[in-house]
Amino acid sequence: MTLNDTINIKQLQRGDSLTVTIERFNHKYLGETSVQGKTVLVPGSIPGETIRGEVIRNWKRRLLLKPIEIIEPSIDRVAPKCQHFTTCAGCQFQHISYRKQLEIKASRLQNYFHEKHPCHPLPLRGVIGSPTPYRYRNSIKLHGPGEPGFWQVLGVDMMRNEECPICVESVDKALQQQRQEHFHQFTRQGILNVLIRGTKIGETYVGPENPSAEEITWLNEELTHPLTDVTYQLIVPAHAFWQGSTPMLPKLIEQVVRPIREFSPDVLVESYCGMGLFGIMSAPFAKEIIGIEEHPLAIEAAKQNQENLNLSNLRIFRAKTEDRLEEFLVDLPSEKSALIVDPPRSGLPKKVLKQILKAPPQLLVYVSCSPESFARNLEALCRETYQLEDMVGLDMFPQTKHLECVGILKRIIDRSTYSPLSKGG
Repeated sequence: MTLNDTINIKQLQRGDSLTVTIERFNHKYLGETSVQGKTVLVPGSIPGETIRGEVIRNWKRRLLLKPIEIIEPSIDRVAPKCQHFTTCAGCQFQHISYRKQLEIKASRLQNYFHEKHPCHPLPLRGVIGSPTPYRYRNSIKLHGPGEPGFWQVLGVDMMRNEECPICVESVDKALQQQRQEHFHQFTRQGILNVLIRGTKIGETYVGPENPSAEEITWLNEELTHPLTDVTYQLIVPAHAFWQGSTPMLPKLIEQVVRPIREFSPDVLVESYCGMGLFGIMSAPFAKEIIGIEEHPLAIEAAKQNQENLNLSNLRIFRAKTEDRLEEFLVDLPSEKSALIVDPPRSGLPKKVLKQILKAPPQLLVYVSCSPESFARNLEALCRETYQLEDMVGLDMFPQTKHLECVGILKRIIDRSTYSPLSKGG
């Protein structure tokens, strides 16, 4: 008889204690096990560990524990650096060695490509790790109600973080200062959603996530091209999308732009181009570049950077990719044509997939922040039209479950020479 046999888990209340052995990770990478038919979730745990935890919430089918004592630790366990770890929902892996984190992410990526997937076996080069597993994130968003904070693990309320050690120092320092002041300058105005962003050269924005037109803030950023060593001075609107990992950004650019340099396209289209980052970095290697983006601030930044850098071969168009991509694709040359896609987490919509398959460029570089939607989209792209020639993961966000990946796809010219398609059905 075990200790848990003497406990009625349904009757456990907040603050009670329970000892469990973790069986697996769930899809959110919380440690998970089953006790008396109920799922027990333990953030900050590793499969195989035995942990004594304090009951945080007890639902009908699930129970949430906060680790209090690691009775039998994993060999992969390390000490987390944040006092809020296991309470804050931002990080999942601070308790796991960085080597093991990369292994977990590589395995996660591979698991989305089943044996009958047209890209199986994967040409995966592995996952590129970050040179700084902490102090890398250049922006955070805090939300109300009440004093702005971060989401709790499986919670409906916000928690008031006093620090965030995965952030660059300027962002963490601004967070700590605002927390000491209880974000009073914002709450007194009824502003509950606050953005903090810092640039590599030391500029910091602390203000509303969604400001009025008069409050739009522009930041200056510096970025050295990883393939040419040329340093670019860029302007970045604080409120539009910008890659969140400062030290990993050059590595991401290198993986995206290197195939463009090798292919040297006559025309390159960058859809979901944001501030035109990949187009700007590809400008030395393509005759003509077309960027498509719908966010007005991103478009303004892209055009301003294009003008400041005197990139005569780059043109930016404000439009939804779904609405205009096809007209650009059908006009591409049959050879020396390339496309970069960097869609949101949900992946490429079916309408965009159909447009690409109708007029497929010779080279397709797919940048994804979601291995799941990436695998799903590649199943359509590589069933008949493309071959996945190269693939790599990039750990843009260490200590978290998130993973960026880049796939290099080549249009199939002679199907008889491509045997993997037969495996895809």
